[in-house]
Amino acid sequence: MVARALIVDDHPIIRGALVAALVSLGVFDQVETVECFRELREKLERDTDYQLMILDLSLTDISGPDGMIYIREHYADIPILVFSSNDSTDVIAQCFEYGVHGFVSKNSPMQIFVNAIRIVLAGGIYIPPEAASLMGFGPRDIGNSALEPIAAQIHFSPQQRKVFEQLMLGAPNKVIARRLDLAEGTVKAHLHGIYQLLRVNSRATAILRARQLQIVK
Repeated sequence: MVARALIVDDHPIIRGALVAALVSLGVFDQVETVECFRELREKLERDTDYQLMILDLSLTDISGPDGMIYIREHYADIPILVFSSNDSTDVIAQCFEYGVHGFVSKNSPMQIFVNAIRIVLAGGIYIPPEAASLMGFGPRDIGNSALEPIAAQIHFSPQQRKVFEQLMLGAPNKVIARRLDLAEGTVKAHLHGIYQLLRVNSRATAILRARQLQIVK
């Protein structure tokens, strides 16, 4: 199978730098680019066989995260790494609510971008450490004895476990529903129960809490 990546960014210099970074990984046979949302929609209407999409949230012909939301709703099987200059905690948390696989600020060194790509390609999810810290998570929290009572109380039902596993793969609600043959409302109900067990209120914090408690590696 030909491994392909798609870069969506309206700045030619940034597109060039991202192409060079992806090529340096040596895992993609093709790296394609588009510079606006219109081009992206036209390309995806013809072909969706991409193993990774690098997406800027601020394109010239669509506002804010609307492009990301559209892609997650219509092409949910394509893993997305958001690469954006808008790196507020609220924006990052919103991205994970829509099932992206990673977020990298445009202010980050290119090595951070490359490392995030490696994590996503390995099936992981990349959350910026600074965002994790602002959400109340950090390296100092790992192994905190205060978390032991929480871990001991987490007992997922069989269906919650299946939904949780899909959550940790970065699947949005519609994809989880399709994969598990559930109604989307049922998926939301299971996620609500999962959040309560983990004592969090969002996808991003659920992912971080699960790692803290070593429910996932």
